[in-house]
Amino acid sequence: MIFVCSDFNINYLSENEMKNQLDAMLILCNSTSGVDFPIRIQNKSSTAIDSIFINSLNFSNFIITPLVNGLSDHDAQTLTINEINLAK
Repeated sequence: MIFVCSDFNINYLSENEMKNQLDAMLILCNSTSGVDFPIRIQNKSSTAIDSIFINSLNFSNFIITPLVNGLSDHDAQTLTINEINLAK
């Protein structure tokens, strides 16, 4: 299982060309975005411009939750990994 955590500045809460291009690239790596909640909330807008990308078909092994830390204009994300069975 591979996790990529980054600030891509691509809003995953709305359909846009950059999101579609990134999704197409992620599909080639059997990956998807795990963040589906707002990361940055300002005035009347909210975006999910930071994400954690996972190359797993079994999404029951982890949970991603928001963490309001007050240190930035972006909230953090917490990744909790449950038991992973590495045997095949």
